Parts: sequence; structure tokens; C-alpha cells
Amino acid sequence: MPDHPFQTLTDLPRHGRVLIYGCGAAAGTVLARIRAGRPDVTVPCLMDSFKAGEAFGLPVITRADLPGLAGGFDHILIASAWWRDIAAALEREGVTAWGVAAPVLWHKYVFSNEELLRARPMLDAVEAMLATDRDRELYRFLTECRRENSPLVDMDAISPRLADAAGVRATLCAHLGGQYLDFVVRDRIHTVLHAGAYDGRDCLRFLEAFPDVAMIHGFEPQGTARIKADTLSAIRESGRVRIHPLGLWSDTCSLPLTGSGGCATLTSAVSPHEAAGNVDTVSVDGFVARNNIGRVDYLCLDVEGAELPALDGARRTIEAHRPQLAVCIYHLKEDFFRLPLILRDRLDGYVYRLGHYSHGLHETVLYAIPEELVN
Repeated sequence: MPDHPFQTLTDLPRHGRVLIYGCGAAAGTVLARIRAGRPDVTVPCLMDSFKAGEAFGLPVITRADLPGLAGGFDHILIASAWWRDIAAALEREGVTAWGVAAPVLWHKYVFSNEELLRARPMLDAVEAMLATDRDRELYRFLTECRRENSPLVDMDAISPRLADAAGVRATLCAHLGGQYLDFVVRDRIHTVLHAGAYDGRDCLRFLEAFPDVAMIHGFEPQGTARIKADTLSAIRESGRVRIHPLGLWSDTCSLPLTGSGGCATLTSAVSPHEAAGNVDTVSVDGFVARNNIGRVDYLCLDVEGAELPALDGARRTIEAHRPQLAVCIYHLKEDFFRLPLILRDRLDGYVYRLGHYSHGLHETVLYAIPEELVN
């Protein structure tokens, strides 16, 4: 088995019949890329190790069905981070015409060279808006990490890792202490809105970190399902945390929830097979008005790609209350530059700082602090 059998669109057989191994989001992205960039290639179906059915308008077969397709395909393109196990199983069954979709075809954080070139003016604009040399250096580094084939990242791992994660933590990120807590003026925070409360632990961290916090409103589409009993008990005993089983969005509606666990997110358009059910949503502006909240001091958004609609639904509150913000900018690759520039254009008199809190390409947070709190 080759060590790095990654293939891009140009590597696919001309006028070939290509099966995509995978039926999740990665497979859907690869399918869309093939249809847009290689219209000569036909994708007759998708394949999964265990489950059959339908996804993205195509039938899904299992590996057990493969013998019945003899002569019906030219190549299998694996769209899964578990490609080594899948490739080994295919080779045991005598399949040699396989490859692995290059991360740039499906990984939601990775830019192709062409995409990076198009985004360069916006990336430069984000760098210029950051407050310190250290912030700008970190942003440049993370930008380079997101370039396809970057030597700074090990893309062969199940979850892409920084090649020198320990060194980065000790240098570029040495000044960082705690996610969502860095740079904020803690003694000016009384009311918190936290979207993406998930397992509740961050709510408890806010209770400890903000000395004068009076109320934390945590929004979590999965409600308290992911909160352990001891954490939930501490939340209830505090009397200062409320978990709302709602998603934050641009308005009040009901939306499909996709994914599960910490990766569950809301989306306005999804195939039925991807949805795990519908969730009621609320906007920040609507929630603040209905609950007569006189002051919002801190808004934290970690909502798996729904940050933009959440910000759209918070415009009046942000303008009137001037809260401190911590916004995740990594869930969608365009958010890495889109969200900072939107905040820059909407906010007046804010200071922008940057934090990164993982050994990979996730957990990048942009902080926006009103100038009057830091001057």
C-alpha cells in the first residue's frame, strides 16, 4: 500500500466510472467537486462499509455488494479520514484501482492554492485589523497551515495535526491561557450569552473566571443531553446558569440539526438523510427583548459553522450593548477571513485579538473587545 495515495481531480481516469467510498459530508463535498471540475467522470454510486441506502441523490452500497459490480466501475476514490483501514479491506478483496481523495477536495479547513490566491486580499485585510504583531504572526502561520500540502501540517493523520504542535504551543501560542477567556476584561462581565454550551463545562469555567458574573445563558440545540450528571448538578446549584435547548440563528424558526455530539450544527439547507431532527432557534436580539435583558456583556459563539447567522441575529444587541465577543472562525474555511471582516465592518471602536487552542486546524477564536475597556 502506498504511503500517501492522495489523488486530486486530475488523477481520476478520463471518462471514468468512479465510486466514492463514503457517504458523509466529505463524500458529498468530493462528489460536488467532481461534478464541477470533472464532468467527464461518472459517479454511479457511493459506498459504505456497513450501511446501504441513498445519499446526495445517489444509491449507497456496502462493500459486500462490490463483487456484483465487477466491470461496472473503473476506480474507487476513498473520501474518509479512515482511508487506511478501508484501503486495506479493498486490497484484501482484490481491488487495486483505488485512491484517496486529497484533503483539499474535502477537508473543510484546507484551501487549494487557487482558493488561497483568490482569498489573499481578504486574508491581508484580516491581518491588518489585528491589534498586535503577535496576533498577526499567529494569523499568518494559521493561514499557511491551511494551504494544501503545507509542510506545517500532517494531513495523513485521522485529524490533521500541526507538524510541530509542541513547538507552536511553546512559541506562537505561549501567551494564550484559556479558550474564550484570553484578552477579555473579566471584571466587566455580568451577563453572558454562550452559544454552543454542549457539555456545560465552559459555563462552569465562566462562573470561575468572571468574578462578577450574575447570569450565564447557555444555548445548546441538544439541550442537556451531553451534560454529565455532576456538571449539571453544579450548574443547577449555582443558580446563575440556564441552559436553553435552542439554537442561535438569525431569527426564530425550526431548522434541521446535522451531525452529533460536539459537531452537531444547524443548517438552513440539508438532505433529509443528513438531518438528526429539527431544532427550534432564536435570535440574540429576540431572546434579549423577550427576556428583558438590560445588558449583555459577553457573547461567545462556537456553533459549528452557524456563527454568521447567529451574528446576523445579534446586530441590535451588539450595537446597543457593545459586548465583548469571542467568535470561532474555523468551522468553515471561508469564515477564517469572512467573519473577522464582517465584524470589522459592523463594529465601531473594537480591538481584535486572536487565539488558537488545538494541535490541529480547529479551535481558532477571534476576540473583539470594545476600546473603552482596554484603554
